[in-house]
Amino acid sequence: MKNIKKVAPLLIVIIVLVGGYYLFFRDKQIEEQRNGKQEEISESEMLIKELVEKYQAITNWEDDLTYTLQVQEKLIIDKPILFKGYVDDIFNRDEKTFIHFSSSFFSEINYILELECEKSIVNTILTQKLDNEIYLGFFDEYAVIASIQEVIKPIFALEGSALSEDEVEISVESSDLFIAKGVCIDIVNIEDNELFND
Repeated sequence: MKNIKKVAPLLIVIIVLVGGYYLFFRDKQIEEQRNGKQEEISESEMLIKELVEKYQAITNWEDDLTYTLQVQEKLIIDKPILFKGYVDDIFNRDEKTFIHFSSSFFSEINYILELECEKSIVNTILTQKLDNEIYLGFFDEYAVIASIQEVIKPIFALEGSALSEDEVEISVESSDLFIAKGVCIDIVNIEDNELFND
């Protein structure tokens, strides 16, 4: 019994030291992971901030927009505007090159940009895609600075839902998509590779 009384305080001290050691290094590891993610976020944010400052672009324009008139008043102005989105297509029309961008997944409104772009911007996008051996373009998000000249909203949208393996039901709905046309001024890839690094 006396041996247990002598060993018990020693065991308690060892348990407290081991537990403290574990908690200290676990908290330190969690903090390092947070700082690493914060740096990744800040890198994208820094790229966007530099782009906005360079062109004195308008940001945060997406609030409370329901009607085409509201979107036109926010976008058809004499200042460049910041958009975030994904490249859907690149094509030529009337001897000019255009890029279709779709809105970011986190955008408050659903829009497509059809922007006339210089070859240097197009080449930057194409080169990036060719250089990447395992290219998955689903998550390549871009910050785009553009000057908008026209905004339209289709009246109808086709919605499809699968009924079975061979059947799809198509319905006609009111459209919530805005299409903005203009000129691409600059673009920066703000791709988030974190999805593939975990």
